[in-house]
Amino acid sequence: MKNLIYLLTVIFLGGTTVATADNRSAQTATSFGGYGKSFIFVEDGIEFSIFPDGQFDFYMQNYGPNVSVNINTPNASFSFNNGYDYGAYVQYDEFGAVIQIENTPIYYDWYGRVSQIGNVRIYYTAYGYVNRIGGLYIYYNSHRAFSHCTGYINTFNPYYVYRPWHVYYRIPVVDYCVVYHTPYRRYYTPVRYVYTSPYVNNYRRGTAVASRRGNTIQRSTRYATVQRAGATPRRDTAIANSNVRNNNSVRNSSTRSRSNTTAVSSTRSNDRTVRSRTGTRTSASNSTTRSNQKVVSNTRTNRSQVSTRQNSTKNRVSEKPKNNSVRKYSSTKSNKSTRQLAQSSSRSSNSNSRSRR
Repeated sequence: MKNLIYLLTVIFLGGTTVATADNRSAQTATSFGGYGKSFIFVEDGIEFSIFPDGQFDFYMQNYGPNVSVNINTPNASFSFNNGYDYGAYVQYDEFGAVIQIENTPIYYDWYGRVSQIGNVRIYYTAYGYVNRIGGLYIYYNSHRAFSHCTGYINTFNPYYVYRPWHVYYRIPVVDYCVVYHTPYRRYYTPVRYVYTSPYVNNYRRGTAVASRRGNTIQRSTRYATVQRAGATPRRDTAIANSNVRNNNSVRNSSTRSRSNTTAVSSTRSNDRTVRSRTGTRTSASNSTTRSNQKVVSNTRTNRSQVSTRQNSTKNRVSEKPKNNSVRKYSSTKSNKSTRQLAQSSSRSSNSNSRSRR
């Protein structure tokens, strides 16, 4: 009886220990934001798993199997590298790399590492490990093992969401590897086509990296997806947008510089016309202007001076101001002098009338 109780106690404690170990493993898997073995995010409805060396796997939830049912089934495939056939939605280039899934473009660097998926850019360290995915920064220790990460990928992927099938993502086998230590894609720009309907007989044929001879990698059309007649080529939006932004910045800077120069030249010409009309010199025109605001203020002061001078001349002032100094004539003096002349003329007329009498 005691042995039976002891046996039941051991079984119960053993089950509790296994459950605790599973919980710890789940906590370890979701620590550091849930990343480490791979970095998982969703782009355009497609779930991507990026590995530290630049290779990736993906799962299309709209066209793939129901992973909640098949995940515990032996030898079940759901992702691209697990063997599920996504050939109807994938476009291959002449090296055998996936360059587009439906209308989601995929870009590579010179070494065949994925550098951009949709709008998510991916960066690497000097020794070839992923160190940034969108806004997620990834850090490694001195042994080049994953340490921790900060930030988040984008607003659509602010944090890691655990799914049971994430542990089954894997890197491609050797026959489908596209990463190599020489920059074999340096002078190659693939042509992407607008996806309109599923491809036919578009299966995975291997890669030029796997079938290379020595270090020489040659591309071939036998690896690429056969396009239909009249297929529409797609513009390389990521590169086109960057060029447009650079051109716009150059144009804006040149336009601003031209407008500034024309403003200065027009201001100077206005100063010269003011000089020719009034015959006066101002110290403000000789000083150099450092900003457009100063030029505007000087122009306004010159206009006010010209208006006061013109008003003073209209008030029947015959004396001309000297060239070195600027004199202001107020209208009050001229009015006073006019009043004095009127009073003197009235007095003289009164005296003449009296004398006549």
